[in-house]
Amino acid sequence: MARERLSNAIVSDYLRMIGSGEIAPGSSLPPESTLCESYGVGRSVVREALQALDAKGFIIVRQGSVAAVAPRYQWHVLDQEFLAVNSGEEFFALLQEAREVLEPQLAAVAAQRATPEALAEMESINDQLEAVKDSPERHAELDIAFHDALARATDNAILVSMHASITGLGHRTRAAASAVPGAIDRAVMWHRQIIDGVRAQDAPSASAAMLLHMRQVRGELTVIDTRPAEDGDAR
Repeated sequence: MARERLSNAIVSDYLRMIGSGEIAPGSSLPPESTLCESYGVGRSVVREALQALDAKGFIIVRQGSVAAVAPRYQWHVLDQEFLAVNSGEEFFALLQEAREVLEPQLAAVAAQRATPEALAEMESINDQLEAVKDSPERHAELDIAFHDALARATDNAILVSMHASITGLGHRTRAAASAVPGAIDRAVMWHRQIIDGVRAQDAPSASAAMLLHMRQVRGELTVIDTRPAEDGDAR
């Protein structure tokens, strides 16, 4: 357990430094001997940490060479350890692009397969969401729950897993977007349109409603990105 904790500390430090840009892609990490001295650990702990960073796509480890920071396109930016030490804001637009590709198709498939129980779950969650006005965290939780329920309504375990992989960063975008006036009301309205399409087994309508919902979210994230920073703004 002690060695695991020590290697995790190295992993967290380097995920933070890589994510913040303190260490740029292509830059070399210190040699193993230097890392051992810096952290007061043995080579086995350092190698365990480097292997973990390599597995997450953040560094490249080659036998006989000093490890280097990997190109950004190789980073597993949805990794929970990475998000734990980075805000993830620079990936909001990329996440939104991914949602616009995936979620309209989820809605279309759900329209073909959703059970009455799945529809009732989505309606219940949306009703709860409508009652949330002043809690960004609760809004994020309920909005994710709605989209999770829609994904499960596809009865496709692969699609459910794909959707689940983006919810960590998605929680942050939803909490941020809920600060835009009227955002929750608009989300509730589009959710109703999506539910109507799914209930009618009208895949094109459900997909179109989801796409418009995604455009609504994109617009709100744009407002967040362009609004003037205020004193004490944690963005």
